[in-house]
Amino acid sequence: MPRSAERRAIGSLLACVLFTPVAASAQAGAPDPAAALAESAPPAIPSDPSTWRREYERARERLVVGDFRAARLAFRHLSTTAPGDHERALATELSALAEEWDRRGFVFVRHQDFNESSAVARARNERTTDEIAVLYLNALVYGVGTGGWLAAQTEPTSPAGAILPALGLAGASAGLVYVLDAGRPLHYGVPQSIVSGMYLGLSEGLVWTLWNQAQTDRADEWSGKTMATMIWGSATLGAVAGGAIGSVAGTTPGRASYVSSAGLWAGLVSGLVVASLHAEDYAQDDAALLGAGIGMNAGVLGGVLSAGPVSPSIGRVRFLDLGALAGGLTFGGLYLSAAGENSDGRAAAGASALGIATGLGVAWVLTNGMEPDRGPEARAREPQFHPTLVGVDRGLGLGVSGVF
Repeated sequence: MPRSAERRAIGSLLACVLFTPVAASAQAGAPDPAAALAESAPPAIPSDPSTWRREYERARERLVVGDFRAARLAFRHLSTTAPGDHERALATELSALAEEWDRRGFVFVRHQDFNESSAVARARNERTTDEIAVLYLNALVYGVGTGGWLAAQTEPTSPAGAILPALGLAGASAGLVYVLDAGRPLHYGVPQSIVSGMYLGLSEGLVWTLWNQAQTDRADEWSGKTMATMIWGSATLGAVAGGAIGSVAGTTPGRASYVSSAGLWAGLVSGLVVASLHAEDYAQDDAALLGAGIGMNAGVLGGVLSAGPVSPSIGRVRFLDLGALAGGLTFGGLYLSAAGENSDGRAAAGASALGIATGLGVAWVLTNGMEPDRGPEARAREPQFHPTLVGVDRGLGLGVSGVF
C-alpha cells in the first residue's frame, strides 16, 4: 500500500476512535470507516445470529429509554460476540455513541415536557409557568390588601362595603398581570422579582411603622389611616421597584427570592438578638424593631452583592427558608418546653435567633451541591470550544473552533 494511503488510513482510524463519528464524503482510495472500526475491535467470538439479535434489541431498548450506561456496556459486549463484521461495527458504533451521551450527561425529554421546563424559559428569557402562577396568586393577595387599605381610609359601615371593593381590586390586580404578560411574556425572573419586592416592601413598612409607633409619644402616633398608607404604600413601591429592577438589570427567580429571604431572615435575627440583649423595659420593643429594620436592610444589601456569584436556584432558596424556619421553631420550642413556667422572653428570643442562624447554616451546607441558576445570559457568556478535523494534504489536521 502506498505510504500516503497508509497515512490516510491511520488518520481515519484515529478520528473514529477519538471523536464522535460523523458522516463524511469518501475520497477516492480512502478506507471504509466501518472496516476501520471492525479492524480495531477485539477479536470476534462468533455468536448465534438469533441470540445476538435478541441481545441487540434489549441493548437498543436501553439506549432508546435513555439508560446510556447500561446500553454502552451491552453494546460493548455485543461487539465481542458479533457474528459478522457488519454487526461488530454497528455494536461498536452504538457503544461509542452511548458512552458519549453518558459522559455529557444527556437525557431524553418529551417535547411537551421540554417546552414546559425552565431550560426553555431561560433560553428564551421568558418567565416560567410556575413564576406567572405565583405572580397571579400574589396579585390576588395584593388586591385584597389594597381593599383593606381602602377600607381603612373610607371606614365603610357594612361588610359589603369592605368586601366587595376588595374582591374587585383582587380581580383588577390579576387583570393587570394578564396585561403585563400578554403578547410578549415577562422576562425570566421578573415575576418573582415583583413578588419578592412586594414582600420586602411590606416588611419594611411594617417594621418602620411599628418602630415609629413604639418610640413616639401617644399624642404623636400615626393614625390608623396613616399606618395603613405607610405599610401598603411601601408594599406597592417594593413591587414596582422589584419589577423595574428585574426587567432592566436582569435576574432569575432564585436571585430575586434569595435577596428577599436574606433581608427577611437578617431582619428577624437582628431583632431577636437585640431583644435578647436588651433589658425588659419600655424601650425593649423600640430597640428590637430598630435592630430588625437595620438588619433587614443590611441583609438586602448583602443579598444583592452575593446573589450574582451564588446564583441559587429557586429550589435552593426554598430549602434555605425551610432550614431557617425549622431551626427557629425547634430551638425556640425546645427552650420553652424545657423552661416551662420559668421561661424568660429574652432567652426565648435568643434561642430562636440561634435556631434560625443554625438552620440557615445547615441548609446552606446541605444544598451547596445544588445546580446554580445563572440565567439566560450565562449560555451567551460561556466560551464554547469544539475539536475539529480538517482535511490537509496527505492526512488530517486537528483544530479547535469555538465562540468566546
